[in-house]
Amino acid sequence: MYITLDIGNTLIKFATFSHEGEMLDWGQLDQAYHLGRTFESATALGFCNVRGQRVPDFGGFTGAIMELAPGIRLPFENDYKTPNTLGTDRLAAAAGAVHRFPGKNVMVLDAGTCLKTEIITAGGHYLGGSISPGMMMRYAALHHYTGRLPEVEHKDFDALIGQSTEESILCGVQAGMVAEATGRIAQLEPGFDDLHVVITGGDGPMLAGKLKTRIFAEPLLHHYGIFHCLRLNGF
Repeated sequence: MYITLDIGNTLIKFATFSHEGEMLDWGQLDQAYHLGRTFESATALGFCNVRGQRVPDFGGFTGAIMELAPGIRLPFENDYKTPNTLGTDRLAAAAGAVHRFPGKNVMVLDAGTCLKTEIITAGGHYLGGSISPGMMMRYAALHHYTGRLPEVEHKDFDALIGQSTEESILCGVQAGMVAEATGRIAQLEPGFDDLHVVITGGDGPMLAGKLKTRIFAEPLLHHYGIFHCLRLNGF
């Protein structure tokens, strides 16, 4: 069995895979990483970590460990101008796109703490993408960088016009996210034949429900990418 960990800015998510590549389980972990007892039958662990901290203590896990990083073997050619600054979550998303859509032009929309896009070509080249604030960051920024705007708790808002301050913030943030995602798709589609758009991340379901274009939802894309890299690197 393999373990994959996606150590994000907000949550730590895990998945387990059989040696044949079947996903067996997935969920969230607490900060303690109780891996030694919970996953004692696993032979290898792969992880990506965007928190900028030292490699975590994986709670007595005794199997092989691989950190997703620019120096490992990847399932694509990395054309990013500064590969050593490329977030490992972005590497995982790109690897997952190659795994799930081999031989296709793919645009990843990762709606997490940040809203990120990634472009991977049918020929196996990672080109780069974009990074902007995610939904919760937008809510927080409106509160923290103004004198009177409240901190709004997220809930779905489908009206085109907000009729209170809270509704106006909900409308602006959510409509802004949708407009940005729609605009990025419209900008990039003409340059790539049969561009496959896949959406992932914690706010992916909300965004997917509001987009008016054909997309593929894959909430576990990062885990497929980490698993793909584990196998590619001989684990």
